[in-house]
Formats: sequence, structure tokens, C-alpha cells
Amino acid sequence: MIPAPQAPDELLGDPLFSRLKEYVIESTGLSYYSDKDADLARRIRRRLSDFGFQNCASYLELLRDPAQGPSEMDALIEEITIGETYFFRHREHFDALRDLVLPDLIARNAENRRLRVWCAGCADGAEPYSLSILLRRELAHLLLGWEVSILGTDINRQCLATAREGRFEQWTLRSTPEELRRACFAEKGKAWTIAPEYKAGVSFQFHNLAEDAFPPQPNDPSPFDLIICRNVMIYFGPKLTRSIVRRFHDCLAPWAWLLVGPCEPNMTCFTSFRAVNAPGVTLYQRPGVPAPDFVEAVSFPSLPLPEVPLPVAPRPADAEVPAVDARTESTIPTLADLRKSADEGDWQNAARRGKELLEFDNLNALAHFNYALVLEQMGNYAESERSLRKAIYLDRQAVLAHYHLGLLLRSQGDLRQAERSFNNALNLLAPLSGDEILTDADGITVLELRKMAQMQIESLRVQV
Repeated sequence: MIPAPQAPDELLGDPLFSRLKEYVIESTGLSYYSDKDADLARRIRRRLSDFGFQNCASYLELLRDPAQGPSEMDALIEEITIGETYFFRHREHFDALRDLVLPDLIARNAENRRLRVWCAGCADGAEPYSLSILLRRELAHLLLGWEVSILGTDINRQCLATAREGRFEQWTLRSTPEELRRACFAEKGKAWTIAPEYKAGVSFQFHNLAEDAFPPQPNDPSPFDLIICRNVMIYFGPKLTRSIVRRFHDCLAPWAWLLVGPCEPNMTCFTSFRAVNAPGVTLYQRPGVPAPDFVEAVSFPSLPLPEVPLPVAPRPADAEVPAVDARTESTIPTLADLRKSADEGDWQNAARRGKELLEFDNLNALAHFNYALVLEQMGNYAESERSLRKAIYLDRQAVLAHYHLGLLLRSQGDLRQAERSFNNALNLLAPLSGDEILTDADGITVLELRKMAQMQIESLRVQV
């Protein structure tokens, strides 16, 4: 009789467990398991049971075997990856795609009439198919005669098989309106199969973001117009995340777009991109020359900076008027000046104008907050944190400053203090009405920011 393999708690005492864990993380990029030994051991034990292995040494040897290792790594990946997804997940993202990103790309590509999209970490295909439905139902009149291709990639081969089949359980369509579900899917028993017209132009292939070359299709190295990678990089370490973002940048055409999840790393990982805020979501655009036309027409600013001049204290009636006033009304610095420079991606000038604002009024919380965002974009994280804390000191109700401080602290690895900042933001939002639009937040509502803060906290707890 073959003895039973070690229990998960016994695996933790195996002298080679740490080496096995290191090999798995290195092969997959899943730093999520760096401090979750018990969870990883439980999942690995299922694979040990299938082979009747008694220790990590035997299993590690199998994974390293040139003949059997790749297929076993695929099986292990099915155990350790988290493939939770559903159609039209995060509606705000699809609103931004429909209203801003796709119209901009269609206008830019009008001459070559080609649109290339990459959905990285697509799981079972709900995301690429959601995009296909959006394109073919709401933008079809703009894409007549176009070549549209959507590539979905993932590390989980079982998920990719499901994606190619296009057959989904009811739960995956939980956010899909009934009318849309009936129009785009055929119900077969307890499952729903996507209609052939929405599978057209959509393809799937294996791709490991941690190990494989970019772009994923070496036979077609032409740049992508849009890359979507949502809720994937939260499971990677900072070094790998920065590397992936840099390679995404290199795979995009000038003025092409990158869309990441709401809980992904904040803008400190995206300094080579132009940040564009839409309701409930931040988008990233690869800069090019000349400046994009849509910026003036749509007026989505890259930072939530209000067009409000700093207040000027009234002069007492009996005050002596100097013969020459170095600060005439025309030279008073305003947040509008800072915003204009930030929208143009001129961070040096934006920082200079921010400094001028603070020289004029160092006790203005809003000026400190806006200056901090510019400094963060420039990679000056220490000064950015200092300005955010000054904004909070001057205005304890500055909910956006608390939220952005949480993003900054998270990017610097201070997860405990980051969670504290997000909780501070939630506490300030608690008494407010959900549909209230926050001041100086580019139209973001209390409910939207509350959801964003909650998702950040949930993501932090995955990493802690």
C-alpha cells in the first residue's frame, strides 16, 4: 500500500518546501503566495496525492523534468491560479471604453482601418468576449470594413480551453442584462454559449507574463492599440509588475491605451504613460507627438485638479498701496495653470507652478494636494508624501488626500499605513450620500470612491 502524502501542515516542515515555493513563484510570477505557505501547501498536496509522492523533493524533481515538468506545471497552475471573472466586470471600465477609448482609437486608425486588442490574463474569456459584444453591438456602425482582432492570453490552459469553447455558467453572466444575454448567447441546459458572431476575430493562446517574450505573437510584432490587464498584477511583486508595465508600453502604438484594474498599483508604476481620469477609472495612454486631439474635445484631465484660482485676501481700506506690486492680479498663480501643464504632460512646469502656489499661500490644503499629485507623477515620492500629509494636516476632511496617500504608501510597500489611509477615507465618506459628487474629484461620486477604497483594502489584505 502506498502511504498517504504529507498533510499540508506537514509539508510546511519539509526541508525543501521553501525551495519548491521559490521555484513555483519564479515560474509563475505569483508573489501572492510569498507569505501564504499554508494556502500553497494545501494546493500542492492535491498534486502530491495524484502521484503518491511523500515529499517536496520528489515533486520538485518532477517539475524540473524536461519531459514531464511542463505538463505538470500546467496542472499545478490550475490549482494555484485565481480565475474569478465575469462578463462586463467593473461597468465603469466598459463605459470608459465605449465613450472615450474606442472612439479615440477609431478616429486615429481611420486610415488603416485596423484595431488590435490584447486582453492579458483573460481567464476563461469573459473579458475579450465582453469587448467583442461592445464593439459589435454599440460601435459596429463605425467599424464597417475594419479588421478587428482581440487576443486573449492566460497562464491557465484549462481556462483557455473554456474560453475557446465559449460556454459559460450562469454565474459568469451575473452582471449581464437579461436582454443582452438572450441576444448574445444560446442557453443550453445550465450553460450559455456565446453566439458565433461574437467569437469572430477573438483568439486565445497561452502566455506567461512572468517568463514569455513580449509581444505574445512574435509572427505579428505590429503594435497593439489597446491592452487590457485587469486584476492580474495585484498577484505579482513590485519588480515584476514594473517590468510588465514597461513591456506593455513597448507593445503599444503611440497614443494607444492601457487599462488596468482598480486595485492595480497606482500611477507610480505608470510614469511613462499619460494618466487620464474618467468616471470611476484611471486610464493610461502611451504618449506620442503631437498631443492627442481628443484631450481638448473631451476634456478628461490627467489629474483631478480643479479650475479654481486661489483666494486673494481683501486689502484693508486704509492699507498703503505700494507703488509697484510684484504680485499683480495677472501674475497670481492658480490651480488652473497647474492643471493646464499637467494635462499637457509638462510635469516640470506643473511642479514649478505648484511651488509658486505654495510660496503664495503655504496654508492652502488644496494646493498641497495638487502639488503632491504632480510630484508623485514625477517619481518624487518622499516630497509627494510630505505634501499629502500637509494637506491632511490643514484639512482633516480632505478625503482625496487620504485616498491618494494610501495609493502612494501602497506603492512604497508600506501596506499597513496604506490600509490605515484607505480606512480614513472610508470613515470620511461614511456620512455622505452615495450619489453626491465629490468636490475637485472630476465627477467621481461618494459611492464610486467608497468602492475604490474598499477594493484597495481587500487587495491589501490579499498581500499582507
